[in-house]
Amino acid sequence: MLVAAVGVIAYLMGERRALLRAKAEHERERGAASRELSRDVSSSSSSSSSSSRAPEVAPKASSRKAEAVSVAAQDDPPPSKPAPPSDAKAPTVAASSFSGVPKLNPDDEDDDVEPTMVGRGASAPPMRRVIVKAPLIQIPFDDLATTDKPAQADALFLVHATAQTDKGLRRKKNEDSLGVLEGSNLFVVADGMGGYAGGEQASKLTVQTILDAFRTRTFEGEAHEGAPAEASELGRSIQMANATVLEEAQKDHALAGMGTTVCAAMFSPNKRRCYVGHVGDSRCYRLRDGVFKQMTADHTMAELGVKGPESQALSRAVGIWPTVNIDIVAAIPQAGDVYLLCSDGLTKMLSDDIIANVLRNEEDPKVAVERLIFFANSRGGKDNITVILIRVVPTDWRPEPFRPASVRPAEPDES
Repeated sequence: MLVAAVGVIAYLMGERRALLRAKAEHERERGAASRELSRDVSSSSSSSSSSSRAPEVAPKASSRKAEAVSVAAQDDPPPSKPAPPSDAKAPTVAASSFSGVPKLNPDDEDDDVEPTMVGRGASAPPMRRVIVKAPLIQIPFDDLATTDKPAQADALFLVHATAQTDKGLRRKKNEDSLGVLEGSNLFVVADGMGGYAGGEQASKLTVQTILDAFRTRTFEGEAHEGAPAEASELGRSIQMANATVLEEAQKDHALAGMGTTVCAAMFSPNKRRCYVGHVGDSRCYRLRDGVFKQMTADHTMAELGVKGPESQALSRAVGIWPTVNIDIVAAIPQAGDVYLLCSDGLTKMLSDDIIANVLRNEEDPKVAVERLIFFANSRGGKDNITVILIRVVPTDWRPEPFRPASVRPAEPDES
């Protein structure tokens, strides 16, 4: 009995100590909450007093500053910390820091196809459709190519092109898009990302927006100072596509995070110029006198010095941020040149040497395009493949009769 009584007493004392500890903890929490509430009330009162002395209408920013940032309506001063509206469905992304967010396609789950990724930052609230005047990054591929010159009365060359896109062997759908506007000698390749309907929608919107801008001669934003007119128009059309993709992603939650690469080439026969607008890792090459060179530089994290799994993520893409930096490569075309626009479904399957040998050994653009796609699929076809091949020809050129490609062309030599 004595032992049992001692046990009961010990148990009750332990319970009492636990209750005392809980009570003390509760009192500490109440005190902390009270102090926090006092600070909030004080801060709110100070803020109200300060705001009552502020002018009712925010002063207008200078026009130069307005070009560089997206602003709210004139009669609504921008808040210090903008909060997303209640009906926001898909936040935009601010370019602040890289976190390597993969953009998975439905068909990435069961195979080893590498998903496209893009450097992403913190979330930002949806924005108005404002075309931000971003500087063009002009890159002269040929000497004096970035200088403008008067247009000649007659064309100095013609272009002959063939375009084709293929789903590849591993993807369930094609998220690449291409476009050709013959009257403007404009050619566009876009490689979408975002999964489900996102990637396909982003690439289609981008191509369509660029073509429509040139078809209607309607370009939003201001011309870029110091840039040739055609180069500025190409950059502005890509910026318009960027805004369009971003807007659509904000309207539909299923499209949130979609984006695309773009590589667009515009030829000006009366000025003997070619301008290539470029965002992402779709590429433009040129074959001249047997020498094959990549004109564009991939916008990947690897190019910025990042190593490891995130190195292949894109550092730039259309439709991810409110504005995007655009490379404009300028060249002086010559008769005999061959220009190649392509998505990474080609360049990840075939080396530059294989691509160059196909172009050197096949004069017919249609046959060359078919062979490039055939060889990319024969090497695995892990991604969608899109190719536009453009030949620069003299003004007296006439097309030759078409030769169909052989069913199984010989594998090209990489040497």
